[in-house]
Amino acid sequence: MDDKAVHAVRILGIDPGLNFTGYGFVDYVPGVLRHVASGVIVTPKGELSERLGYIFSELGKLIELYSPMVSTIEKTFLNSNAQSSMLLSHARGAAMTAAAVHRLACREFSTREIKKSVTGYGAATKDQVQELVKFHLHIEEDLSSDQADALAAAICYANSSILLDRVPALSNKVGSSGTGTARRGSSSRRSRNEWTRLYEGKEK
Repeated sequence: MDDKAVHAVRILGIDPGLNFTGYGFVDYVPGVLRHVASGVIVTPKGELSERLGYIFSELGKLIELYSPMVSTIEKTFLNSNAQSSMLLSHARGAAMTAAAVHRLACREFSTREIKKSVTGYGAATKDQVQELVKFHLHIEEDLSSDQADALAAAICYANSSILLDRVPALSNKVGSSGTGTARRGSSSRRSRNEWTRLYEGKEK
């Protein structure tokens, strides 16, 4: 194997919500995106604390299963319904805490930034985002809006200069299988730690 090869970086995109939390895992090397897995965490009815705990727990299981190196989530925006905004913020906090516990750097992007990155237009409709996500990732089946939004966040991260600047820096540090996916166990944890240090600007 070429020691200077740039290996795939696995990105977790999160679309938080108290009822439905979309997630999407995307592998990225410069110029190439690959859909790994995506879906929706459906939160059971119950007390708020229990529902937030469920989001935290289920997302943590997915992180352990797919071993992403970085994560990304949409920034919170305030709407006219203060109660809805507050509940969304709680769900978002549960998701970000799950990422933090697993040593995942979590980058935030605005809705407009994500739409512009995926479609070229910051005011694109949800249908347009869904179709372009399917196009970029070569997905034929239908996606829910939660899945599409999570994958769109991952695509936005992949297209961002933040990630582009850091891929070469990790090319000799991050292990890869023959398919370019992250190895599990201690090696994937080391990979996540490397990405976190780079993201925080602690490594030159």
